[in-house]
Amino acid sequence: MTILLVISIGLQLVNPQIMRRFIDVALGGGAMQGLMLTAVAFIGIALLQQAVSVSVTYLGENVAWTATNALRAELAWHCLNLDMGFHNSHTPGELIERIDGDIAELSNFFSQFVVTMISNLLLLAGILGVLFLEDWRTGLAFTNFSIVALGILNLVRDIACHSKRRAAKQKRTYMDFWKSN
Repeated sequence: MTILLVISIGLQLVNPQIMRRFIDVALGGGAMQGLMLTAVAFIGIALLQQAVSVSVTYLGENVAWTATNALRAELAWHCLNLDMGFHNSHTPGELIERIDGDIAELSNFFSQFVVTMISNLLLLAGILGVLFLEDWRTGLAFTNFSIVALGILNLVRDIACHSKRRAAKQKRTYMDFWKSN
């Protein structure tokens, strides 16, 4: 999966360079055959990049579901073996949310969030590297912009966490409502 992720990032960095070459050749009055080959290379790399991205997503989901299904089964078995006092003090919606909802969140975290974060950080580093190779001033400006943007995102993430907790509570209440009717 790591190899596919690195290939995907590399293809995302190469394809804009091919587009740049196409535009440079077209503006310079280059031969039609060269433009056609460049266009075919661009489309081929874009299709290959999509296939690699789908493969990375499939592998990540497969690993996450395999790991979390065992955890789900173990947690359900544990809850079934608890005494009635526990079951009386916790609503069915709360138990369902804990057994299935929280495990689904873990699955989502491991299959998508971590892989997406790592790949996007590597892609950002690659883009900044390419910008530094083109012009160090542009690379420096975009590096500073990226640092400021990541800092702002870090400051506002608490808003999203609060909203997510509130949504989980509403989901438990909804499940309890349907059980009682």
